[in-house]
Amino acid sequence: MGESGGTKGEASGTTESGGSALGGTTGSGSSTIGLGGSGGSVTSGGTSGSGGTAGKSTTAGSSVTSSSGGATAKGGSSATGGSGGRAGSSATGGSSGTSSCGAAAGSGPVGTFNGPLATGIAFKDTDGNAVNTHGGGIIQVCDTFYMHGLYFPPGKTPDDFNGVSMYSSKDLATWKNEGMVFPKQPSGELGPNRNCDRPHIIKCPKTGEFILTARASDDVTFEQDREVVYATSATVNGQYSYQGILKNASGQSASHSDMSAYADDTGAYFVTESGWVYPLADDCHSWVSGKQYSAVNGTSGGGEAPTVFRVGSTYYWIASYKTGWRCNNNFYSTAPAMTGPWTYQGFIAPVTDTSNDISLQRTWLSQTTWVQPVVGSKGTVYVYWGDHWDNCGATSGAGADNSLTTFVFQPLVLDGTSKELLPTYLATWSLDVGAGTWSSP
Repeated sequence: MGESGGTKGEASGTTESGGSALGGTTGSGSSTIGLGGSGGSVTSGGTSGSGGTAGKSTTAGSSVTSSSGGATAKGGSSATGGSGGRAGSSATGGSSGTSSCGAAAGSGPVGTFNGPLATGIAFKDTDGNAVNTHGGGIIQVCDTFYMHGLYFPPGKTPDDFNGVSMYSSKDLATWKNEGMVFPKQPSGELGPNRNCDRPHIIKCPKTGEFILTARASDDVTFEQDREVVYATSATVNGQYSYQGILKNASGQSASHSDMSAYADDTGAYFVTESGWVYPLADDCHSWVSGKQYSAVNGTSGGGEAPTVFRVGSTYYWIASYKTGWRCNNNFYSTAPAMTGPWTYQGFIAPVTDTSNDISLQRTWLSQTTWVQPVVGSKGTVYVYWGDHWDNCGATSGAGADNSLTTFVFQPLVLDGTSKELLPTYLATWSLDVGAGTWSSP
């Protein structure tokens, strides 16, 4: 969702006739990775049977464990729509990896995910504390995944920015707290009495520098003084140094609400609500142009929470309606390139409640924030991360205490058997990271 006050901004930024946005902020970005890694094998619809070590899962309810040891996974680990990886053990965001990462494991580690639809997954870190990072992304460096997003202090969801937190994992199920990689600033766009939304980290393809982007605004209306800002770090989990507003060569910024970021071998981009795409300069410290692709909005009039990933030669763009912290029916579009043409495809999960009010099938009570490709020796799994915002299924009072927000992690179905990407909710499933396969009981 975005604005912590519970109502989302619906303005989509000023545009100029040439299709470029003038004015304010835009999107943060997390980079996709698996689309990058070289040497991955192509799967055609997944492997069955032997895939992961299902291990012993000791958690119940809405918790998560990483399986260790254990018996062979039963029931077929179908890799959903895996496309061939390229470029080694890739670092962050689909950009080429480095040879220092070494060869990927043929199978394992295996992560097991448990969480009923009503509550989502309540991840705990290795210290036993609730994982508190939301509305962000995941970036992979070698064999480690780094999940990052907004930190919400306990209690009433604040309107002001409280920092970007990060956690690391080998299996996407067991998370180590890496701390606050970008705290509230002493002054300026992300200083006191300022709001922040959708922080994402990418690795700049040309320079190898890690770039954190986010949307900054006032903390009252969330629509005033909006700008995309950025910070940089030499290491993925280091302290990010604030650089200021992300502008073009003429000094213009881009004024939007929700955003994301993406990088692969074609370049780096940030994308925003309502279908805007901004290619970044080679150093990722400025944007080159901006253009709106209205098709990605479907029937929403302007989708938010943009999430972009790539499967082979096809790009996917998931977005949600603008309903504040309340969950709704998220939808998606596809294109042969980031610059289009984009074609609207429909909803990502079954829809029984078109008014977005009461159904449990509103994207399985979540709002999209990231899709992480996991490239293995047998295939590729595309893991959907949606935020199950506090009380998100209610018609009022949603997002009251977002420190209680949980997670929806599900494997996308991309094998052509369903137009929906999340046709069924899996309360329990396992991911074999080394093999790039998943299984469910």
